[in-house]
Amino acid sequence: MKKTERLKILLEKGYFPEELPPPFNTILLAKYRASIIKNFPADTNQYPKTNNEIYSYPRIKHMRRNLAIPNPISQLHLSKLIADNWVEICKHLKTSKYSIDTLEIKSDGPRAISKPDFGLIALRTNEISANFDHGLVSDISRFYGTLYTHAVPWALHTKVWCKRNLNTVPYKSSLGACIDKAVRKGQDNQTIGIPVGPDTSRIVAEIVGVAIDHHVQNILHLDRSRAFRHVDDWYIGFDNAGNAEDAIANIAAACRTFELELNGEKTRTFNASSFVDSVWPTELREYKFQKKQKGQEKSLEHFFIKAFHYAKEYPTQNVLNYAVKRTQGLVIFEENWRGYETFLLKIARSNMTSIPSVVKILVSYNNDGYEIDKNRVVKLIEDLIRINGPVAHHAEVAWALFLAKALKLSLSEAAANVVSELESSVCALLALDLQQNGLFDVPLNTYLWQQSMNTNGLVSNMWLLAYEAEFKGWLQGTPRNFLSSHRYFGFLKSKKITFYDIKKNVTHIRSKKRWSSSTVSFKNSEAISKYFSWGATSSIVELD
Repeated sequence: MKKTERLKILLEKGYFPEELPPPFNTILLAKYRASIIKNFPADTNQYPKTNNEIYSYPRIKHMRRNLAIPNPISQLHLSKLIADNWVEICKHLKTSKYSIDTLEIKSDGPRAISKPDFGLIALRTNEISANFDHGLVSDISRFYGTLYTHAVPWALHTKVWCKRNLNTVPYKSSLGACIDKAVRKGQDNQTIGIPVGPDTSRIVAEIVGVAIDHHVQNILHLDRSRAFRHVDDWYIGFDNAGNAEDAIANIAAACRTFELELNGEKTRTFNASSFVDSVWPTELREYKFQKKQKGQEKSLEHFFIKAFHYAKEYPTQNVLNYAVKRTQGLVIFEENWRGYETFLLKIARSNMTSIPSVVKILVSYNNDGYEIDKNRVVKLIEDLIRINGPVAHHAEVAWALFLAKALKLSLSEAAANVVSELESSVCALLALDLQQNGLFDVPLNTYLWQQSMNTNGLVSNMWLLAYEAEFKGWLQGTPRNFLSSHRYFGFLKSKKITFYDIKKNVTHIRSKKRWSSSTVSFKNSEAISKYFSWGATSSIVELD
């Protein structure tokens, strides 16, 4: 694969977090990459510092994950740096004896870097548990959030060499130092943490993870048959409990070499015989739905009752989100739609991580001509905005707004007032789109968003709003030509590059007719359990 093709994939499929509603995309940025690169300076020193847009996304047990939407000025440079030096990066990644992931930039998947093979992870876990009496599981505390960007050159070129050559030309021109600088440029020069969401961060994290592997190997001399690492998660088998306990200190020391710490709450030793799968994944995965109308009605009710029961029994695992996905491939009889819709709405209120899945199903069936209860759906949307808006839960509000857009539902003055107070480009653009289509009872108060409609806004956390709202004429900037005259975004505007496609919604969504979990295959229940305990999501619709 050529460098330019790798760059296209990283920009088109590996840039924006996949958890955003469908209108947000980077297709045109990837398409015009060659002309953009020609007009953007290659020297990182000439780029301005930029900030990430933060998109708060729900996890199980009321936890949150802050996903990042990097500024295209910095993300383009970082992506090109990785694409151009992919061969060298791969040489480093292949030196790991423990990594279960083989990172490849692929054009045939939904993301530039494929999702983890949870089936393989579960298989290796069971194999190690079958061969050893004791085990150790561990992970790094807030790996992405605490990863020191200077650790990247340490990982690629060794810490000793970097310290010895610091401030020299060989160091400054090294791949590790260049990646370090490019990452920092995209987050206002901060050295602590890397953005969660872009696939480039997955690559950067694995570079450091492989270097930690080398230190663990030098200390513990483990072979592949008894140990593996997935991103920052370790699983190691031992013949006795004492060796397992001793290994914790050694892995912690390897992490500290790169300014990282083990997660004490998730690091533990155990007896292999006590490591058993949860019951619910097998029960829900193997559930047989009746094919006739009456039988389907009863089996749907029984299935969801079981799902709610297991959700209560396993509160740390994302049972309800899995249950929704398990049913999305069914062709629901129109006579059964009311009952199915009831369960969907109930789950959306019970489990915030399920909202995107529920929204996509409602939109898909609406497109297929099913009679959606608009009054119930509007109440769900209004309630989600009322509850989540004041606490800046962006994803819940964004998907609620997208549902209103897709179903062409009008929202109240109260909803408009709550959304207007949100400092979020994602929510603001969806709301402005709704306003353009007359779907708010009163005009939005855009005073807060207007503060970002200037040159400074284009490199701030509200860059996406500043660019798109001026590009589409939804908000007026100061001065009025601030976008066209900008050194970088002005060129993007001249190429008519957009990051928010108003047509990527209702008319471009259709339901799948077979069950899928976004190409993730699971070999056993443990894989499903672990996958959804992490609050993972999967696509249930296809976009044209």
